[in-house]
Amino acid sequence: MLLRNALLCALLMTAILAPSLAQARPVRAEDLFRLSLISDPNVSPNGNRVAFVVQRLDGPKDRYDSDIWIVSTSGGTPVRITRDGNASTPRWSPSSEVLLYVDAASGIPQIFAYNIRTSLARRLTLLPGGASSPVWSHDGKRIAFVSVTKDPQPPAEIDFKAAGFTPAPRQRTSDVRTIRVEDYEANDLGYTYNLHSHVWVMNANGTHAVALTSGHRWSENSPIWSPDDRSIAFTSLRKDTPTIGNSDIYVIRSRGGRMRKVPFGHAATTAPVFGPDGTIYALSGGVDDTASYPALVHETLSGNARRIVVAPKIVVWGDWVLADLKMPGAVCGPWITPDGRNIVTDVAGPGITRLVRVDTATGAIHDIVTTPGEVSDCTLSANGRRVAYAFSTFASPAEVYVADVRTGTARAVTHFNAAYLRSVTLSTPHAFTVTDPAGMRVHAWFFPATTAGRVHPTLVEIHGGPEAEFGDTFFHEVQFFASSGYNVVLSDPRGSIGFGYPFEESLVAHWGDRMFDDEMTVVDAVVKRPDVDASQLFLTGGSYGGYATLWVISHTDRFRAAIAERVASDLATEQLDAFFASSNGLGGQYAWGKPWVPGNRNAIDSPLTYVENVHTPLMLLHSTLDTETPLDQTLDEFSALKELGRTVTFVEFPGETHDLNRIGRPIHRVERLNLMRSWFNRYRRQR
Repeated sequence: MLLRNALLCALLMTAILAPSLAQARPVRAEDLFRLSLISDPNVSPNGNRVAFVVQRLDGPKDRYDSDIWIVSTSGGTPVRITRDGNASTPRWSPSSEVLLYVDAASGIPQIFAYNIRTSLARRLTLLPGGASSPVWSHDGKRIAFVSVTKDPQPPAEIDFKAAGFTPAPRQRTSDVRTIRVEDYEANDLGYTYNLHSHVWVMNANGTHAVALTSGHRWSENSPIWSPDDRSIAFTSLRKDTPTIGNSDIYVIRSRGGRMRKVPFGHAATTAPVFGPDGTIYALSGGVDDTASYPALVHETLSGNARRIVVAPKIVVWGDWVLADLKMPGAVCGPWITPDGRNIVTDVAGPGITRLVRVDTATGAIHDIVTTPGEVSDCTLSANGRRVAYAFSTFASPAEVYVADVRTGTARAVTHFNAAYLRSVTLSTPHAFTVTDPAGMRVHAWFFPATTAGRVHPTLVEIHGGPEAEFGDTFFHEVQFFASSGYNVVLSDPRGSIGFGYPFEESLVAHWGDRMFDDEMTVVDAVVKRPDVDASQLFLTGGSYGGYATLWVISHTDRFRAAIAERVASDLATEQLDAFFASSNGLGGQYAWGKPWVPGNRNAIDSPLTYVENVHTPLMLLHSTLDTETPLDQTLDEFSALKELGRTVTFVEFPGETHDLNRIGRPIHRVERLNLMRSWFNRYRRQR
């Protein structure tokens, strides 16, 4: 009888599970609308709760909905506390009873306070320039934040009496832009030359909001309170031409007064953090040598006891793993433990981002958790024992995790994407390495196609940056192409972050040839696999990856078709147009020589120089509002190929920026993927 019941139970479970297993399906481009994008986990000071942001793509409104949720650090059912789709930046009060957040439902961001006991929220600010980046004082009585002012437009330069008509009110003010700085706009922000962010302070109930800094020339950002709450430190980049360079650190009394520059001795690349004794720590460096990893520097406010905790060129601070569900480059924290002995943050590794603690006395770095993946957005409890962070792997988008800093024990406390992951078939990558012509080890991953068949075409993707890396994180685009019948190859050629300074620095002023050597070495290894059709190779990449795609197809014809997105095709004009190669790339300013001087490496390392060699069918994708690689970079390549009679198509996305694939409008993001697949399928040989 017992055996019979056991068999019946087994058959019943099989019947229950079989439909769910059969329902596993390929990944679609439209699955972006099914994903929950988790970010900014903020652990309460008492370590009991985590507030975090959940972002979802809203199809009917073609926008992103972003709301605040709260979950216990021991797990359980998360609770949603905002519902208008415009909330971000949760920040706990020292008492762990009030949660600040920023809401932009009115079109202008303002700070709100949510009371845990009453479940009620109230608006604290109503400023014309909005309010963001709220930071509690240690005593919980005041809040520092940032508000933006906009320079007024001057009167129109016209004598209306002489013109013979009375102007309408809107005509009296000029809409002409007079620009006196080189770096006058920013990707996804538009014109910034007339916008200035300043530090404000208000009481915890929103009263007595006053600006501590002001002016129509410079901006101040990233305020932090001193341990005694008497002062506020912040960063500011005060240069006439702030095209490149790191900010300086300033301090001002929290009740008002004159700001003064901290004689830090180094330009800061991140906001400073106060130690419990009132000294400061900050990351600095990477101006003259942009391949150099910043140092961790310890200094007093008087600037008389400077100490290098971690030397430059040792550690890549922050998360630089590239994919399509979030922006790269942020440093979580840094957060200092109450005893001042450790700093908790994240650092880049070979294809991963690690959660670590840094010994402030010795500079020794210890992993808090050892599970490989991508760590981002960490925060620390008041006692320094619990850290909350977002964590993603190849197999899962980011969820909120909580770890014990001392033991490294970690657990996921949210599972927003679990049901989706059960419904689709994912490709599991095979990691491998190759040795390039310079004798360096290049890391790569092979994602096998998930469709039926023994042999498949293979798509090679080249990442942007170049100071970034592919790595262990969920990459929807890769899974989409694997489900579409393509093997997908990701690799980290020279110039990639996370593999040591010599590996990164070796690409300086050699963007094309050394990348090409590494990528082709990876491809040579891939085509030996039995599941790869060596006659059906495809290629794509964006930003520096777009540059690299143009370079590769102008130096080999082994790819059947290629797609290059947001490209840099001419390094001379790119440096002058957008400062991309001088400030966002390797080598520092003028690494290839001054762009207006002929006969240097600008032409040698520009794909446009070799455009006559391109015979690979090419699709060029570019966004109209891209300020990092402006549209002319694509138009130059497109026009040249058209003049040469080559097969080339140009796809323009209106109203989008450089980061279309990560933060573009939802419908455009889906269209992009389907257009890419259609292009490759056109040149794919059906077996």
